[in-house]
Amino acid sequence: MRHCNLVSRAAFSVSVAGLFVWLWGVPPASAHESSDARSGTLYLKSSPDAEPVEALRVVTSMHAQVTGNVARVHVTQKFSNSGNDWVEGLYVFPLSADAAVDELFMTVGERTVRGEIQERTQAQAAYAQARSEGKRASIVDQERPNMFTTAVANIAPTSTISVEISYLETIPFRDARYTLRLPLAITPRYTPGAGLDPAAPLAVASAAWGNAAHGTTATPERVTAPAQKVDITVELAAGFPLGSVASLHHPVEEKTDELGRQIHLAGDQIAADHDFELVWSPAVAGDVETAAFTEKVGDDTFALVVLTPPNVADEAPPPREVTFIIDTSGSMEGPSIDQARAALQMGVDRLKPGDRFNIIRFASDYSSLFAAPQPVGESSRTLAGKFISALRADGGTEMRAPLDFAMSTAPSAGYLQQIVFMTDGSVGNEAELIGLIHRQIGMTRLFTVGIGAAPNSYFLAQAAVAGRGSYTFIADRAQVASRMQDLLMKLERPALVDLELLWPDNLTADIAANVPGDVYAGDPLVILARLPRAPSGLTLSGRIHGRDWVHPVQMTGVSQQSGLSKLWARERIADLSRQLQLGGERERLRSSILDLALKHHLVSEFTSLVAIDDLVVRPPGSPGHVEQAPTSAPTGSYWATTGFAKTATPAGLLLDCGLLCLTLGGFFWWARSRDEIVP
Repeated sequence: MRHCNLVSRAAFSVSVAGLFVWLWGVPPASAHESSDARSGTLYLKSSPDAEPVEALRVVTSMHAQVTGNVARVHVTQKFSNSGNDWVEGLYVFPLSADAAVDELFMTVGERTVRGEIQERTQAQAAYAQARSEGKRASIVDQERPNMFTTAVANIAPTSTISVEISYLETIPFRDARYTLRLPLAITPRYTPGAGLDPAAPLAVASAAWGNAAHGTTATPERVTAPAQKVDITVELAAGFPLGSVASLHHPVEEKTDELGRQIHLAGDQIAADHDFELVWSPAVAGDVETAAFTEKVGDDTFALVVLTPPNVADEAPPPREVTFIIDTSGSMEGPSIDQARAALQMGVDRLKPGDRFNIIRFASDYSSLFAAPQPVGESSRTLAGKFISALRADGGTEMRAPLDFAMSTAPSAGYLQQIVFMTDGSVGNEAELIGLIHRQIGMTRLFTVGIGAAPNSYFLAQAAVAGRGSYTFIADRAQVASRMQDLLMKLERPALVDLELLWPDNLTADIAANVPGDVYAGDPLVILARLPRAPSGLTLSGRIHGRDWVHPVQMTGVSQQSGLSKLWARERIADLSRQLQLGGERERLRSSILDLALKHHLVSEFTSLVAIDDLVVRPPGSPGHVEQAPTSAPTGSYWATTGFAKTATPAGLLLDCGLLCLTLGGFFWWARSRDEIVP
């Protein structure tokens, strides 16, 4: 009898545990379960048994005007409320980390209101007051350097409010091509120890309608399986004869007129599940590509200088010790891990006899192929191939420990130590990791490889800057060979070092950011400077492989509309923000960033653009609520197929464990029945 009781208790415990684990692992029901659900639409239910109704919808269009090396991009977001309540809409969206966001226009019918730049807390207070008073209002905040939020207050039932954001960015010549990259999707960020679900909705300070402020969590994005829709048009006036123009991931239509080329997405709006990349190259490319422009603004002259250093082969390259670090976390599942494995195998194959190497994989934990870098040989290559083939994507994204391990490994005497870091960069602790690299890199050089349809380009580029290396992005399997070829050539060839800018007539230049110590073949050097007057030219000098290198540059004047002053201010703000992340004096740096952003009308971490219509439109006592429009997940990612974050919750494993526990529970119940029947 006691045996039967024990079996009964065990069966009950295991069954309950199995049911709990199974329910925990079941993906949350999609808000767009309806078979005719339209992509980019958020559906809500007033009760569990009610039919889903279409709620807030955001449709995005982008219009880029490219003139020479500068792009002016207009992003229009149309917030449509098809419900019966007044709505405050929230939307998280990606932009280039180099974007100088300077304009905001809110339009309802024939009424258009221009946004003003204000200190962030002041802008949020003004927005909250307008919202509570029943006025239409919009605010644009920078959550991260490459992630922004738009909030729109008092969207009337069955109406639309249009918000247009405009920004500037430079388009340097990199790896023999110009690339206009328009981020469209967001991979949710994993923040170690935060306990946050990256798939959770944007947190609002209070869900109550009319609260005084709105805020975000450390990972404010809420992704959705069906991607938002987007429409893109590019007006390309390169200023030189073009050799080729190509859209890498989206079908486009192209026509030529007297102003240049116009490129438009083919067909209707397409899914925003893959960053848009438009690349073009000159008909004739020289060994050294340079462009230099000046702009007069008041008493100041602003200069933009873009240089691509020469591609010089190293006659006697030193032996290299390369440590490959590969991300195998859950966000890399699908095409991303395939691309990463292929890139890693290519990197190992390019190593030469006499080199040394090691491979480190990481997710929630990390492990290495060897305890320390080993010589390149037949046996080590064979072991590496087996190690790479066995890599699978699952778990969290704990980057700190493997980076620390790789940078703490002392290089072998006489070897050039390099780290190749392959990841989608989907982490929320970018500042911590960039600081770690900056402090510990020493004489090692760190190169990053961005993997997937929407990598965290800000983190990957800044990690390479901190590691005095370079970076590349691989969006699909077809790009692995060409992009890795570009990167591996940088690792194998000498960099341009000890770079100096020599201005004529003892001219004093205020450079927006420090000139990098190392510039690799194919990488652009972008210099933004403020000058008391326009120079006729300047001279760049440095050393390549121990030899002196000198290159004169002529300056060309441009109109004030080119926005060089704003680009200079944005680059200075980015440099001050880097200093802030690395532990600089907070109040001094904050004050400098705030002054620059207010003077040049730019969104920053301490300033926001806010637009308020003085007309009161929402009647007193009218019901209202807050809705966040979904943000697109990258194509092929885990989120695009499930809707919950694998790096935050091991849902697949929980499902398996739950089913196993239920099976064991059933077995115990069967055993109990046998005990009761057998005499």
